[in-house]
Amino acid sequence: AGQGNASFESTSGGTHIGSIYIDFLDENECEIPPSEVVERIRAALPVLPGAEVTIEKDRRGPPSGAPVSIEISGDDFERLAELSEEIRLKIQGISGLTDLRSNFEDALPELQFQIDRQRTAMLGLDTATVGNFLRTSLFGVESRAKFRAGEDEYDITVRLPESGRTRFSTLGEIQIPVKDQGSVPLSSLGKFTYSAGLGEIKRKNLKRVITLLGNNEGRSVEEILEDVTRITAELQLPANYSIYYAGDNEDMKESMAFLGKAFLVAVAGVLVILVIQFNSVLLPLIIGISIVLSIIGVMWGLLITRTAPSVIMTGLGVISLAGIVVNNAIVLIDCINQQKRAGMGSTDAILTAGRLRLRPVLLTASTTILGLVPMAIGWSIDVHSFPWKITAGGGTSAWWAPMAVAVIFGLTVSTVLTLVLIPAMYSLADSLAARLRRHVRIEE
Repeated sequence: AGQGNASFESTSGGTHIGSIYIDFLDENECEIPPSEVVERIRAALPVLPGAEVTIEKDRRGPPSGAPVSIEISGDDFERLAELSEEIRLKIQGISGLTDLRSNFEDALPELQFQIDRQRTAMLGLDTATVGNFLRTSLFGVESRAKFRAGEDEYDITVRLPESGRTRFSTLGEIQIPVKDQGSVPLSSLGKFTYSAGLGEIKRKNLKRVITLLGNNEGRSVEEILEDVTRITAELQLPANYSIYYAGDNEDMKESMAFLGKAFLVAVAGVLVILVIQFNSVLLPLIIGISIVLSIIGVMWGLLITRTAPSVIMTGLGVISLAGIVVNNAIVLIDCINQQKRAGMGSTDAILTAGRLRLRPVLLTASTTILGLVPMAIGWSIDVHSFPWKITAGGGTSAWWAPMAVAVIFGLTVSTVLTLVLIPAMYSLADSLAARLRRHVRIEE
C-alpha cells in the first residue's frame, strides 16, 4: 500500500496508490502462459468507480516509461484537459491498446485569497508579505526557542489559535501589521474565493503537458501508433497546441540514431585500418561495399524466418557484421597480393587465391553460423540443474533471435560476396589501374 511502480508511473508513491505483484513460476512449469493469465485478470476485473486499475508486465532494466505515451502540450491547462479526454475517448477502442489513462490529476476545490494590489501598495505592503503572514497564521512558523520537559526537547510553533484558523468566517479578521500604522484586517486587502485547483502541472520544454499512457498487448507499439495517428490527424488542434508520441516510439528513434552512428563509426574505423594495412584506398572500398551489401542478407533473413526486427538486437547484429565480414575479405585480398608479388598475373593470382582460400572461408563462415543457430531457434542448455538438459523457447530466446538471424543470413550472403564479388571487383579495379598507368605513360 502506498507504493507504485516507478518504471511505469510518473510518481512511485502516494497514499492513493497501491500495487499487487504476482510472481510466476518458471516458464516450463507454467500450465498457462503468463500472457494469457494477464488477459484473464484484465477481463475479470470489474470497473471500479473513481479508481484506475492497470495491469502490466515486469519490465527489466532501468525505468523507461509506458510503451504507449501520447503527450498533448499547450498553454491553457483546462483546454489541455478537454483535448486529452477527447483523444482518450477516441482511441480507447484501438485493438491492442490496454490500460489507457491520463496523468492529469484533478484536485479538490481550494480557497484562494485575491489581493487588491493597489490598496496593498498604498499601505506599503506587497503580495509576498501578505502571503507569508497568512501562511504563518495558518500553518505556523517554528520558533528558535525550545520547550523542555525533563530530558525531552520539543519544537515550538507559533500560529493562530485553532478557533481563528479553522473557520472561514474568521480568516478575514486576521490583522496584518503595517509599518507606522498599526495593523489592518486581511479583509481590507482583498477577498477570499472558492475555485477549482490543479493536482499537478507538468511541463516539458517549457510547455504545459498532459500525457496519455497505455500498454500494448498482442500488437506492436508501431501498429498501435499508426491507428492513433490516423485518428488524431482528424482533430482540429488550436494554435500553439501539439501532439507528440513518446514512449517506446521515442526510445526506438533514439536507439536507431545511436546505432546508426555506431555503424558508421565502426565502418569508418575498419576502412581506416584497411587503408593503413594495404597502403591503398581502392581495396578498402571494395571490402566496404561488401559490408554494406551484407545488409541484404539481414533483410532476407528477417523476411524468410518471419522474425520481427528489433531495433537494438538487429542493429547490434548489423554492427557485428561490419567486423565479421571483413575478415575473409582481408585474407583473400592479401592472398591475391602475395600471388602477384610471387610473379603471377592478375587473373592467375585471383584464381589461385580463390582456390586456396575457398575451404578456409567456408569453414570460418559455417562455424560461426552453426554456433548461432541454437540462439536463432531458441535452444539453450539449462546448467542450473543436473543432469543438464536442452530447453527450447526460453524467456530470452525472442530477445536474442533477431541478432542471431541477422548475423546468420548476413554472413551467408557476405560469404558468397567474398568468393564472387570481391574477386570480380578486384579484377575490375586492377584493369582500370593498369589502363590509367598506360595512359599516364603515353602522355609522358
